[in-house]
Amino acid sequence: MLVLDRASLRYGPILGLSPTSFELPEGGGITGLLGPNGAGKSSLLQLVSGLLPPSGGTVTVFGEAPFRNPSVLARIGLVPEGDRLPAGLCGDRWLGMMGELSGLSGAPLQAALARALDTVGMGDRARLPFVRMSKGMRQRMRLAQALLHEPRLLILDEPFNGLDPEARLGLMDLLRRLAAEGVRVLVSSHILSEIAQLTDRILLLFRGRLLAEGSVLEIRHLLDRHPVELRVAGEPRAVARWAVEQTELAALRLEEESVVLSVRSPRDILPRLQQAAAEGRLPVHALDPLDLNLEAVFQYLTKDHV
Repeated sequence: MLVLDRASLRYGPILGLSPTSFELPEGGGITGLLGPNGAGKSSLLQLVSGLLPPSGGTVTVFGEAPFRNPSVLARIGLVPEGDRLPAGLCGDRWLGMMGELSGLSGAPLQAALARALDTVGMGDRARLPFVRMSKGMRQRMRLAQALLHEPRLLILDEPFNGLDPEARLGLMDLLRRLAAEGVRVLVSSHILSEIAQLTDRILLLFRGRLLAEGSVLEIRHLLDRHPVELRVAGEPRAVARWAVEQTELAALRLEEESVVLSVRSPRDILPRLQQAAAEGRLPVHALDPLDLNLEAVFQYLTKDHV
């Protein structure tokens, strides 16, 4: 569905996105684009959505270049970053205007409006003026606009910004439902924990460079060269004596009722620890990985590129 082949983007002398290559397959699913502000997420999404042509390399969506290509743009839905809706205009009137700009009119337009509003759960509140809508309601209206023409690729740039926890969960559920119905969703965010719950594939960007891609587990496997901290609750001195005999141990520190082990290649040492505990050779009550999560993945990977 989407292929970037060493695609880059320059803003004059400034390199917004270094040569980047990745692919998204056909069919439904959610891909998360992660990175701090200034990482190049919006630059990449502008290339994918056809707002700008690449400065180098190629971008193809549905097998064609998206820039100024109506046949491609007609199959893309875009929810850009920011909330710049006309405050005094009612939601349904604005949505109808946007549908007309998309080439819809008459009965097809009314059917598209009803379908999109029902999908985002705004059918009974669309007549409110935007000034009376909550942030979450306005975000749903923006998503309804992107869905009017039933796109196969849906792109959202930082959609969770400013949403309360309930609105975030509602948006996540909605995106999962769209993906299950066959829509390919590409969503950017710096909210790592939420993206980890939402996506089936992750792209990590930092300073305009693609650091890694894959599932959370696949990305975590890239980090075997970095020590990982594990808190082992049990008899501290017995655990420490066992740990110092393991070649993967990088460091340890004793706590009151536990030991924090800094280990390399946790996939190798964890089975041995579990076996020793199961056989009664190691008095362990609990095991708590301290940094086997996406936040740690991002911090570790960015250390190599600072």
